Formats: sequence, structure tokens, C-alpha cells
Amino acid sequence: MKRRHLLGAALAAALPFPGRAQGFPDRPVRFVVPYAPGGSTDTSSRIIAEKLTKIFGQQVVVENKPGGGTIIGTEVVAKAKPDGLTILLTPGALSVNVAFGIPLPYDSFKDLAPITRFVDLPMLLAANNDAPYKSVAELIAWSKAEPGRIVPYASAGVGSVPHLWGEYVKARTGIPLDHVGYKGSAEALRDVMAGHVPVFSDVLMPTAVPIKAGKVRGLMVATAKRSSLIPDVPTVAEVGLSGMEAAVPFGISAPGGTPPKLIEALNGAINQALADETVRARLEELGFIPVGGTAESYAKDLVSETDKWRKVIKDSKIPPPA
Repeated sequence: MKRRHLLGAALAAALPFPGRAQGFPDRPVRFVVPYAPGGSTDTSSRIIAEKLTKIFGQQVVVENKPGGGTIIGTEVVAKAKPDGLTILLTPGALSVNVAFGIPLPYDSFKDLAPITRFVDLPMLLAANNDAPYKSVAELIAWSKAEPGRIVPYASAGVGSVPHLWGEYVKARTGIPLDHVGYKGSAEALRDVMAGHVPVFSDVLMPTAVPIKAGKVRGLMVATAKRSSLIPDVPTVAEVGLSGMEAAVPFGISAPGGTPPKLIEALNGAINQALADETVRARLEELGFIPVGGTAESYAKDLVSETDKWRKVIKDSKIPPPA
């Protein structure tokens, strides 16, 4: 994915925090993260929260609310007071849940007010080291060499973005991929390394670690440029799949109805934080691509992401996750 809007973020970094003149925020800010503590997503939230605390002059308190496929934490913010003092790490699952038509206790596009696209976590395709293919081209050729051949692929779970991206790869390449859903990427990765499942569709981290260690083979990464974490793994364009760049996008949102001036102030502060070289370096070490940008561009991204995955779900006839 491209590192978009960084010029705007850099300009924001040169300006004083726009909310300070209006006395905002005048109390600690609650930052709801719909994931469990300890993972890379939680860590990225704490990195930005630490920087925002300095920018605001008020404590930004990370509050983990995992469960329900991110629905529990998202509902907390969707129903919170729209005073700018409660914000959400908007999950990548937001668009996927809407695309599946899952009944939700909130309206994803009315009860949340987009602030900015925070970071992207790119997708990748990997394979067991003993698999009889060392590249995407070899995988395509091998899969088509024998009629009726099936290629099982693992993902973090049914209905996850890695699952949907695997189906997207299947549709684009003609590889007869057959999904094997797990209860998380760690469990799936173990089985891929053990050779129980030959192919793995996942996000860049933490899978980049065993790829770099030679424990699993990277086939392609869904970024515009090669990742500095796994520089030997080609991009989708380099393997002939231009236009298949994909990532799990994480944004930051406020409750619907939050006044535009507060959204503008929060957006400026987050872009200012993302322009900080130290913050960006720490996020990139976790495999994230810092994004930033306007609230309007993030709102459009949410719609386009929903439309993209809705089409994949429809074309591949994927039932909603149980």
C-alpha cells in the first residue's frame, strides 16, 4: 500500500495542535481498542496514544474491549457521548462485517464519525518450505498441471480479511485454493510450518518473522514496494498481479454526531503524531504502514473497502462467519 498523505501530515506536524486554542481536550481522552492487550494492533494503539498524550497535554488512556469480532468495542464508541473525548481504533473488520451483512448493534456509517486512516497492515501469501513451488508462477503452474488438484490454504479464520484476500487471489490467478479456517494466525502458521497445510494467507506481521528466519517461504506481499521487513519477497506487481495491493486498514473514529471542529482537531493531532519519525519507525517495525490523511478520504476508503469485499464475498459465495 502507498504511504499516502504524508505531506499533509508533515505540514500538520509543523503547526500547533489546533484544539489547544479552544481548550480541547480539557480532560483525559478514552481510546477504545477492540482487541485484546499484547498484540501488535494493541501495541500500535499505545504508540499513537503516547504521542497524542504529549500533543494534547491530556492523558490518552487505551481501554481494551475485545470480543464479538471487534463488535463489542466498536459498539462502546458508537454509543458514547459525541464530545471528542472517546475515540476508537476502527478495526479492519468494520467493512468486512458490513460486507457480510452481519446484524450489528450500530450503523457503521452513521454511528461512527471517521477521523483518519491510521495504519495499514499489508497482506501476504506464504508457503511451507517443502512445498513443490518457490514462487507464485510455480504455484500456478503446479496447481494446473494435474486436473482436479486442490491447494489448501490456511487463514486466521472464516470471514477474516486474510480469508477474503485468499479468495481474491484464487479468482485472479485461477489457483484452485481451498480455504482452511483456524482460530487465529498463530495456530494456522504452526500448521503451515509443519506441512499440514501448504499455503498461508495472512498479514505481514507476525508472519514476516518466520519468513525472515527461513522457517516459511514468502511468495508475495500485497504492497506497492517491497517490505523492508522481508525485502526478498516480491510484490504483487512483480509477480504479475498488479492492482492486487491489499491490507487490513485500521482507522481512528469518534462517535457519530461529534462536532466537525472536534473531528478537525483530532485529525490534526493524529496526523501530527504520524509525521513524527520516531512514531513512524516504531509502527513500521511492527509491520504497519502509517497513513494519515483527511477525515473525508478515510470515509471514502471505508465505503470502497466495503464494496471491494462485498464483491469478493458475492463472487466466491462465502457464507457469513458463524
